[in-house]
Amino acid sequence: MIQTGKTGLTIAAAAVCFLISTSVFAGDHADHSVMKKEADGRVSKENFMKHHEWMFDQEDKNKDGYIDNSEMNSLHNRVKGMHERFESQHKN
Repeated sequence: MIQTGKTGLTIAAAAVCFLISTSVFAGDHADHSVMKKEADGRVSKENFMKHHEWMFDQEDKNKDGYIDNSEMNSLHNRVKGMHERFESQHKN
């Protein structure tokens, strides 16, 4: 199900954070395609927001400051790919 609006995007962003935060690396870098986490595995609000702002910017293809239904579908496909990679890397 595709949710639109601020709440739907927030829920999607939180889900993405949860699933990929354990597969990213620490260190000082400007590449926000990978969420920076601390040595103890925690992710700061600042790094969480930078990563999700990067994701939003990648999907806002027409750069109008909104994610429309087509762009949201693209975001969901990106997230699905991240989930599949995470799951394949962390199988028991």
